[in-house]
Amino acid sequence: MSRKIKAILVSLLFILFIPCIASASQFDFSNKLVFFEDKLITQHSMGNVTVVIGDADIETNINGSVIVVFGKASINGMIGGDIVSVFGDVYIKDKSLIQGNVVSLGKLKNDNDVIINGTKVNIDVDIISMFKSNGIIINGLIILSLITLAAGLILISIFPGRYRVMSYKMSKGISRRMIMGGLVVIGFTIIVIFLLFLMVAPIFYVLFLMFADIVASIFVGTLIFKENYDRTTIYLQFLVGQILVSILKIVPLILIPSGSYTAMLIYGICFIILQYSMAFLGIGTIIDTGFGKKTIATNKK
Repeated sequence: MSRKIKAILVSLLFILFIPCIASASQFDFSNKLVFFEDKLITQHSMGNVTVVIGDADIETNINGSVIVVFGKASINGMIGGDIVSVFGDVYIKDKSLIQGNVVSLGKLKNDNDVIINGTKVNIDVDIISMFKSNGIIINGLIILSLITLAAGLILISIFPGRYRVMSYKMSKGISRRMIMGGLVVIGFTIIVIFLLFLMVAPIFYVLFLMFADIVASIFVGTLIFKENYDRTTIYLQFLVGQILVSILKIVPLILIPSGSYTAMLIYGICFIILQYSMAFLGIGTIIDTGFGKKTIATNKK
């Protein structure tokens, strides 16, 4: 019986993540990914530049956006999109021109001659201080939120077109996608319950929910930027949406007095409703659009 359940689990995971694997063949190689390395970028880039735990010195124009996740970026040139930094270190030099917005959760420095056409938001966050005087549950939620934030920005950098298609189509057929995603999430949850004795099962389940959270956070971002949707990048939609969702999950728990079990019970119920509503919508959207592939294929025809 256990072998059959394992086979079902592997098959379900394969079905859910096959769109992501297949879409890698259509990856836009104009995008640049700096991962665990120091890199000097001097050639004009038509796509995005993503820096993950690395150091990038950008001495050219970038038509897309610059995303920094736990890395450093020195920018000297024109950026056609946004600059988004999550616990990174960004330095905008000389007479650089930023056509979009600059949003930084970390260190941000810019020279006086720098021109930013969009909005500049800088929140200098000390990661270590975030974990002081917090309980295990709160710190766990903070860690998961940070991982989801970083993973989301990286995945969107790799498949920007796919996520943009899903973002564009999210307002249509919500009920159908909630039902579709609900059936898959509930089925996957039941399978994981039977496999709790396996260490890999809970890990896959958390990754499964995080993957859904990324799409659902984009949906929240599209609602916030509904009036300026065409002028807002997918990165900004996800970043704002994910931060808002994280606040809704974490802040109420911080405010609950110690020993208030009734308040904890109410929080727990609300947390489960929020988490699984996002999971239903996220997974339903991924399946319904084939990870953004169906609409892209239709447009090509």
